[in-house]
Amino acid sequence: MVKKIKIERFAGTLLRRIILIAALLFVLVPFLYFVSVSFQSKNYIEGNKSFFYSFLHPTFENYIQVFSTLSYFRYFKNSLIICVISTVFSVIVASLASYVLSRIKNDFTDNLAFWILSQKMLPPIAILIPIYLILSKIRLLDTYTGIILIYTVVNLPYSVWMIKSFIDDVPVEEDESAMLDGCNKLQILTKIIYPIAKPGIIATGIFIFILSWSEFIFALILTSMHTKTLPVAISSFVTDTGIEWNCMAAAGTILVIPLIIMFVFIQKSLVRGLSFGAVKG
Repeated sequence: MVKKIKIERFAGTLLRRIILIAALLFVLVPFLYFVSVSFQSKNYIEGNKSFFYSFLHPTFENYIQVFSTLSYFRYFKNSLIICVISTVFSVIVASLASYVLSRIKNDFTDNLAFWILSQKMLPPIAILIPIYLILSKIRLLDTYTGIILIYTVVNLPYSVWMIKSFIDDVPVEEDESAMLDGCNKLQILTKIIYPIAKPGIIATGIFIFILSWSEFIFALILTSMHTKTLPVAISSFVTDTGIEWNCMAAAGTILVIPLIIMFVFIQKSLVRGLSFGAVKG
């Protein structure tokens, strides 16, 4: 009997590890292939070289071409300004809305919460033309204000629901104790709720920043010369004579590097935030 239990545990552990390795390879292999293309010459795709060829014979000419032709730092600055400010606004607005939705329980707030979530069910293309016409009417096309406003609004459903779930895990008794100590609602929010839910709020901010950093369709239509972002700039390698896969891969790799660096520095906060409340008894 004991031997049978040990065999079942071993089989379960082995199966879980096989699934984890398969999932890791599913994500990692396409990314490594993408990076390998960025280190190859223009004829790499047609040459049908092996997967490891690029790592054995790398070239940096694609990266040099990206920096020399793409005005990388200008587009990087645009992306950074837009993503940072829209993320901060989105998290601030979502924090206030989430507290109300979490603490006031009635049919109206429940319906409002689901209405906010339902906004993400609309495909971006369905609202893109009305947004374009509105921004054009109020002269906010190709401005930081216009694209930051859209990114903030578009990401609000995610941020509201994520932060609401974290605030839900903060016991209501914490609010009641603070009220007995003489705190008003704003003090409860800033001195009690936010410090406790801080890991979750940080995780939400990181998630919203990543969404904004890689967003393409809104930036493609609503930005132009002055506020064009990196993902849109990379699409310029799709030319009339064909797609420059090598330069596109190099530019894409550069686009991902800030996210990787950010993840390395804040991975503990991110994991802590995503697991916030997961062990609540």
